[in-house]
Amino acid sequence: MLKLIEVTRSRTGWTVRRILKRLGLAKSRYYDWKRRAEEQLLDDLFSGPRSSPHAILAEEKQAVIAYALAHPREGYRRLAWMMIDEDVAYVSPTSAYRILSDADLLYRWKRSSREGVRPPDPKAPNERWHTDLMYLRLQDTWYFLVTVLDAYSRYVVHWDLLTTMTAAAVRVVIHDALKKTGANPQVVTDNGSQFTAKDFKELVRDFELEHIRIRTYHPESNGRIERFHRSTREALDDLDLHNLGRARQIIGRWVEFYNTRRLHAGLKYLAPAEYWQGDPQARFEERNKKLEQARERRETINRSRIQEAA
Repeated sequence: MLKLIEVTRSRTGWTVRRILKRLGLAKSRYYDWKRRAEEQLLDDLFSGPRSSPHAILAEEKQAVIAYALAHPREGYRRLAWMMIDEDVAYVSPTSAYRILSDADLLYRWKRSSREGVRPPDPKAPNERWHTDLMYLRLQDTWYFLVTVLDAYSRYVVHWDLLTTMTAAAVRVVIHDALKKTGANPQVVTDNGSQFTAKDFKELVRDFELEHIRIRTYHPESNGRIERFHRSTREALDDLDLHNLGRARQIIGRWVEFYNTRRLHAGLKYLAPAEYWQGDPQARFEERNKKLEQARERRETINRSRIQEAA
């Protein structure tokens, strides 16, 4: 662990304090490890093969820890499937949990205890869309990110960063999403003035949409888009969005990453694009095949090592 922290420090240029903060690791624990290492009292986590032929290999553990350090904001389940898809390490989420727990590298979002009311889940893409606005301040000016999110796949169908939050401007974003896809979904919004104004009502009528407005003071009912905007704000947190053009470029790259590469907990850790237009079942079968092959390889290696140690 100490070596991995040093490697992270050399590669990123971050201070030890920043690395420990990202990992959720107490400074007292880190400096205790440093002291024990200097006194040669620190146990080696990977001291040798275990008695079970199915034990996770030392090199697999090191790969999992290194990958977790490179992706400090991801939970262990998402990390496990990301590693399988990227051919980094083939371990189950349970095994990833144990490895990261032993290394004090677990990172989990705290779930809200609030409960809201939302419509039943859709069964296919384009049955229901969620849309909302997120405020972004660039220098001394406020801008407004409007996003259209497919409820079934969590895919971002369309977005725009606006300089005004009028009903007419918001209507254009929804209109463009409808024209681009040819869909006729239910549209879920909050009760903001942009979605109760005449412009938006005309859009609903022209495209023969069903408009679902969430309960007042219950943003959880629009939780899918709220969660996307939360992830977006976190993704943009450390970036320099010094003007509108740069902000649009960065948001565009983030949306592309979110749609095609970021594994979503609500989609059994697949990317939204795989539910939007892909074949989720094929991906699940591919993952299971990789795990089975890794178990067979692990058993062969561990049996050999156990025999050598006997």
